[in-house]
Amino acid sequence: MFDRALSFVLKWEGGYSNHPEDPGGATNLGITQSVYNSWRRSKGLPVQDVRNITREEAAQIYKERYWDPLKLDGANPAFQLAAFDAAVNHGVGQAKEFITASNGDWRRLIALRIEFYTKLRIFNTFGRGWMRRVADCIHECIAIDAQPRLFVNDVFIGGIIKMSYVQDKLYIRTQKPE
Repeated sequence: MFDRALSFVLKWEGGYSNHPEDPGGATNLGITQSVYNSWRRSKGLPVQDVRNITREEAAQIYKERYWDPLKLDGANPAFQLAAFDAAVNHGVGQAKEFITASNGDWRRLIALRIEFYTKLRIFNTFGRGWMRRVADCIHECIAIDAQPRLFVNDVFIGGIIKMSYVQDKLYIRTQKPE
């Protein structure tokens, strides 16, 4: 499952970026310069510019620092994908909080991610892209869910997000907090 999840993540992480409003700073293939430096040092390698990261190095970093710490062996593959993508995009610590709060339901985990995104100061800058990524994650999870549900009751997250599932369609309604 890791390879499929990695392909999904790399589709969204793309190449080199150093957006001035991104608190992560310079990244390539979704790996920040600081994570790359730390990983290279741990392997006894000299630090180099993240622009030079290889796909193989990125895959190793994702496996060792994002996938393995989640300890999702035996979980639903759709849940594994949603949790891994959350770890990459939000950090492993935040992803673990989502994992605990979602009780193994990838739909609830994604709802928590949406709520989290909407509270970020930089949502106006990056929100549209994040929502596209989450929508794609939902489509991918539906495609691989070993236990698809034909109908699931509404999910309310903090009174801000209402998600309804009908067959394979997800409807999301948001409202401003009071």
